Amino acid sequence: MKRRHLPPVLLLLLLSLLSLSFRRRLLLPPSRPPPIGDPLLRRLAADDGVGTRQILAEAAALMANASISTFPSLGNHHRLLYLRLPFSPSPRAPPRPRTVARLRVPADKLPPDGDLLAAFRNSLSSFLAARRRIPIRSNAAAVMADLTATTGRRFPTCAVVGNSGVLLGSGHGAQIDTHDLIIRLNNARIAGFAIDVGVKTSISFVNSNILHICAARNAVTHAACGCHPYGGEIPMAMYICQPAHLLDALICNATATASSPFPILVTDARLDALCARIAKYYSLRRFVSVTGEPASNWTRKHDEKYFHYSSGMQAVVMALAVCDEVSLFGFGKVDGAKHHYHTNQKKELDLHDYEAEYEFYADLQERPEMVPFLDGFKPPPVRVHR
Repeated sequence: MKRRHLPPVLLLLLLSLLSLSFRRRLLLPPSRPPPIGDPLLRRLAADDGVGTRQILAEAAALMANASISTFPSLGNHHRLLYLRLPFSPSPRAPPRPRTVARLRVPADKLPPDGDLLAAFRNSLSSFLAARRRIPIRSNAAAVMADLTATTGRRFPTCAVVGNSGVLLGSGHGAQIDTHDLIIRLNNARIAGFAIDVGVKTSISFVNSNILHICAARNAVTHAACGCHPYGGEIPMAMYICQPAHLLDALICNATATASSPFPILVTDARLDALCARIAKYYSLRRFVSVTGEPASNWTRKHDEKYFHYSSGMQAVVMALAVCDEVSLFGFGKVDGAKHHYHTNQKKELDLHDYEAEYEFYADLQERPEMVPFLDGFKPPPVRVHR
């Protein structure tokens, strides 16, 4: 019995199809793995929300309509600076100037009012442009790589020192100081607390309210607004809470000297968005878990206009980008502990969901592969010290 052979034409056609399939596998990019986390919570968390839109609107209004004017004080010892916006109390009333910020500044250190206003508008323009370019699906790996490029190197071990009252009596100070990079938050005081919080600092991470307080208190008397308690050479990383605070940065920079420099880094808009999405995701998840209500009811618990991640959380995410190992100290709470170890404040701020952020830290330590919005980036080992 003779074997049957495929006709030459059919054989050639079959080989062609197999070759085409193989070439397509080589040329087409591999399919993306599915996003991590609950799809509904991811979608809700990725919505930048009312708060972000309000900040962008404030920045646009300042860029278009703000005015800056300075006047000499009595005796001409310093000048009074006013940042103003036109304001109408009613639709029919003519607009009148409304003071957004008032500062005492040195008489001879700042540029003329027109030049300062132009520099302020340039800062606002850059701030707006960066935030309007953020994609719906952010590339976490690219954000983290750019952060490493900013620091110029990676660090073997890093400590992020939170401000929780749980640090009191912990005796963690010496252990904290052994790390290669040490990040502290919001200029928290270390004098008198060294045994628990250590004494070394590599980066001071603050929200812009801290810089605004420094400018209001010290712009007229201290170089660089006296906002570097850990030493003038210690760089400050800052995220912007209010666009008007960009003027504080300009003023503090203008008063800097060689002995009191002003090394400040405003956080990348993509890092801000990444932190906002992670914080909101965990807050939504916790709300659903605790209340049993649908995630769409989250706004009944949290005012979306003011909800924001904490300075500590963003410092932790920044550390993930530049460190091979990350240790967290002073994150968490226990009954009776003060909110901040260095103040008498006991009540937590309503604009943060600290419990949700603690769940984020726990996932980083125990289940890093389950953290949403870090797609394409592998976090380093994280340990939360109690």
